[in-house]
Amino acid sequence: MTLVLWSRWILLRLLFPAMFLLGYCFRKAKPGCIGGMVLLWLHALLGSAAALASGGPLAAAPTLGEIRVAALKFGTLNWELETIRRQQFDRQAGFELEVIELAGMSATRTALMSGAADVIVADWIWVTRQRAMGQALQFVPFSTAIGELVLAPDSSIKTLQQLQGTRIGIAGGPASKGWLLLRARALQLGFDLQASTEQQYGAPPLLSAALEQGRLDALISFWHFTARLKAKGYPVLLDLKQTSRELGLDTDLPMLGFVFRQSWAELQPQRIEALVAASKAGKAYLQQTPAAWNALRPLMQVDDEATFEQLKAGYLAGYPQPLSLAQIEAAEKMYGLLYQIGGKSLLGSATALDRASFRLLP
Repeated sequence: MTLVLWSRWILLRLLFPAMFLLGYCFRKAKPGCIGGMVLLWLHALLGSAAALASGGPLAAAPTLGEIRVAALKFGTLNWELETIRRQQFDRQAGFELEVIELAGMSATRTALMSGAADVIVADWIWVTRQRAMGQALQFVPFSTAIGELVLAPDSSIKTLQQLQGTRIGIAGGPASKGWLLLRARALQLGFDLQASTEQQYGAPPLLSAALEQGRLDALISFWHFTARLKAKGYPVLLDLKQTSRELGLDTDLPMLGFVFRQSWAELQPQRIEALVAASKAGKAYLQQTPAAWNALRPLMQVDDEATFEQLKAGYLAGYPQPLSLAQIEAAEKMYGLLYQIGGKSLLGSATALDRASFRLLP
């Protein structure tokens, strides 16, 4: 530790608290106050010494300040954020992570747009839509996970064509990228999936329940919801990476990313670089340390090993590589295809991908 950081911690942990408590004792003139103050001061001293010896906070005091990340309490992002905090990867990268736990995706987006949060996780399609409406947001990769199409347990469906005449649940609404990709693939095969099926939109847990209750024949949902169904034996007709491949698109394209205001990133570029470094460290730790997952079980809300293993595997499979210009070109191609299917009514006024949606890091 440098002399500057050690001096800072001496002031924050020892001298300032001691001065405050001493003044309080003299003002209140309470019996035993001075003795209590000495005990508290010694506790702080011992805690600071222990932290220094263990390479804890003293060895990694934040220099970039606080980064506020809004996340769903039981979402997959929070698994990583919890790991970052437990292992102090944030402090090692030079910042202090504050997690704002919210109840829904729309709440996280509102937090970002209102300035209550610095970063959320969202897809780059949403970022491009926001930029078209004057909100200068940017994206760096978080995950390549894109979801799957799951069938009822007793289904005899083997091909996309056989979905015609069925009831399909769609998480994410009519503008769901998974649904738009399937519609594009169906048109490529010569039929209109929207016209030939009955669609039901809703929250992922409700749609999963509808499939389990026999009120749906198939479900397009986010990967962590389909992972729970797969653990129960529900068959997967196709994953959407396969559909992307069949459409000639890049299957390693990161769909989800850390999203933030461009002005926030440009004010202090090291902050987003530090967040990405901590994220990378967290992912690597979870890949290399199987026992680390045990601490995440409460957040994963799992009661059985099959679901636990499916969720672990799905998360690790989404580890993204750093963004490249080739991937941005692939995203342009995908967005153009999705806009052909969804149009302005679903994708807004952005007729083409805004390349500035993506932030390339050094």
